[in-house]
Amino acid sequence: MSIIKCPECGGQVSTMAGTCPGCGTKIAGNLRQCPSCGGYCLLSQQVCPHCKHELESSPTPSAQEQGEKGKDESKPAGGNAKKASGTKFPDNGMSIIGVLVKAILSLLLLCLLCVGGYQYYRREKEEKELADYKRLEGVTNPEYYQQFLIDHPNSTYCPEIEERMHALQTEEQEWKQLQKNISRSSVSLFMQKHPNSLRQRACEDMLDSIDWNDAVAIGSEEAVTDYLAKHPSGRFVSDAAEKKNALLLAKVTPEEKALIRGTLEAFFSNAIAKQDIEAAKAAIPDTMANFCGKQNADAEAIVEYAKEKMAKDVIGLHYAFGQKMDVRKETLPNGNTGFAVEVSLQETISRSDTNQPSSNHYRVNALINQEQKIVKLIIF
Repeated sequence: MSIIKCPECGGQVSTMAGTCPGCGTKIAGNLRQCPSCGGYCLLSQQVCPHCKHELESSPTPSAQEQGEKGKDESKPAGGNAKKASGTKFPDNGMSIIGVLVKAILSLLLLCLLCVGGYQYYRREKEEKELADYKRLEGVTNPEYYQQFLIDHPNSTYCPEIEERMHALQTEEQEWKQLQKNISRSSVSLFMQKHPNSLRQRACEDMLDSIDWNDAVAIGSEEAVTDYLAKHPSGRFVSDAAEKKNALLLAKVTPEEKALIRGTLEAFFSNAIAKQDIEAAKAAIPDTMANFCGKQNADAEAIVEYAKEKMAKDVIGLHYAFGQKMDVRKETLPNGNTGFAVEVSLQETISRSDTNQPSSNHYRVNALINQEQKIVKLIIF
């Protein structure tokens, strides 16, 4: 028995098989060998399917038939199974060894494929695990860490991931609490408790906004300077610089304050206390935009107001301004810069009737231009 290729379909088949298991072609007793290549052909084939050699039309008995004939001739009459001398039987041992070798090679190949496939799968798994681990860099949501633990339960990164996840869960709870009450103290405390948090930048931005809002609310040059010292690279540095310049431009010097106080004292001591019309003219432009509720008041209107204060028993009026006088620069209706003034005023009245009130306290709001002229004055 030998294993050959089926002359019809090329599949492996035994020379002793009744039919080919692949195509059903009759095999046993239907074969002959090609005299050119030695390959097996069907008795009905005129051309060798292996080397294309033309075959004789009257096929010679195949090796198989010759073997069977030799067996029949070797049997004596009576059916004894004695071998005839000189008869040669085919040796099929090499064919069986070949089949075993092929089977072993196929098994080795299968093992190699399995090992290679496992190595490929393992490498792909490790690469995905490393990629998922690197993607967690900069992530603050604990849910992504939980998903990593689900996807890679046996990863060497699991202890680190669990620790980071628990820290982030705690941080997440405290962050949500912080959002309910944002203040400098609460933000600073969060930064102290989580010095390595990825939210440090957000906290710095919060403090930046808090300090800038405080500086704007105070509105002083010192407050703005303090903000710039705390946040030299803050988001509001440009605004702070503009605000500081504006405050410097709006800053009133001690000399300017002294001139303004002198203007007001001269006005009340002369135009009001003495009803001096020339002093009134010298203290205002052509008219005062608003004088105690009177629009476009001239010098005569101011003196008339002063005379009304002189009752029959009033001998004289005396005025004294408080030590604290608030002065700031302000844009006037004509677009020029002037001074807005607020100061307390004490009026002392000299009376012939000493039983009558002798003093009054007022607040004075005034607007004075660069020429030290009073353009607006209200007493209340």
